[in-house]
Amino acid sequence: MPIFTLVRAAFGFVIAGLVAAAAIPAHAEIEKFMRQCDGKLCPFFRASVTVPDGWEEDAEATRELGVQMLLPKGQDFEKAPAKIYVLVRYNKTKQPASVIARDTYADWKTRAKTAKITKLDDVPRADGKPAFERHTFEAPKLKEQGFESTALVADGDKDGNAFVVVICLSANSREAYKSAEAAYLSILKAY
Repeated sequence: MPIFTLVRAAFGFVIAGLVAAAAIPAHAEIEKFMRQCDGKLCPFFRASVTVPDGWEEDAEATRELGVQMLLPKGQDFEKAPAKIYVLVRYNKTKQPASVIARDTYADWKTRAKTAKITKLDDVPRADGKPAFERHTFEAPKLKEQGFESTALVADGDKDGNAFVVVICLSANSREAYKSAEAAYLSILKAY
């Protein structure tokens, strides 16, 4: 067999391998980007999440809010009845997610004094890393964001830096929350 045929066959296998690898979801990883904010450069951290079927990232809302913002396909940010966002924060003191969660839940209580906050079962991660700690927030009297589920986990990047990843499903009604819940849980399980 001529050498050119062997090289062409080997190249074909390499291309097939790269195509196959691209189809496999990436493992969770924190990425750092620098962006303009208030006339200076500020870090923006992203978690490598798998966007569920029927959802898409709203690039404009992501840029404006500094969090990865996912919406049902075709929905406008202001009108979407449910949103999923992914917030990554540097964790300089390497606090466990449970300590950071207390601040989140205190914030919920300031939004609605009669809110019902419930601890949910943790969601294990696919790669054996620490599980997501989860809680729900219900405040039906709020017109916006009255139904939320928040999952927090400590994570790191390839350089050993510590972060907290918060993945939140926020909805305006119980019905919108329920219809988005499967998509939300798929993100947690794949992370």
